[in-house]
Amino acid sequence: MQAALDVANSGFKVYLVEKNPSIGGNMAQLDKTFPTNDCSTCMISPKLIEVAKHPNIEILSHSEIHGITGEPGNFKVKVKKKARYVDESICTGCGTCVDNCPVQYRPYFEQSADEKIEAQRKGKEESQSTNGTGE
Repeated sequence: MQAALDVANSGFKVYLVEKNPSIGGNMAQLDKTFPTNDCSTCMISPKLIEVAKHPNIEILSHSEIHGITGEPGNFKVKVKKKARYVDESICTGCGTCVDNCPVQYRPYFEQSADEKIEAQRKGKEESQSTNGTGE
């Protein structure tokens, strides 16, 4: 995330591709960090917000790179975006879709053995292409 911010602050468009449904990685799963026992969420939240709000950063979560062509400075990247079954442009995070979804699956953070109803499921994928010139 810091690298994305550094490049974006230099004036370049950044596409941050994350295979999981959200950015933050393992740090988002931790309660506290060693050796200081600092709150992990407290440490990572400001960076997550900064990345999400940066005008030069586009987060492509729940996505994977499926090909790169070209050369440094002039390239294209093929990104497969997994279906979410929720319109991200109008999602407010209220959880109504989760409460009403009939599909059950194991939660993303699999520390829990319980299954839970979620709107996110495996299925159809969309393709999205970006090019290395920031267009």
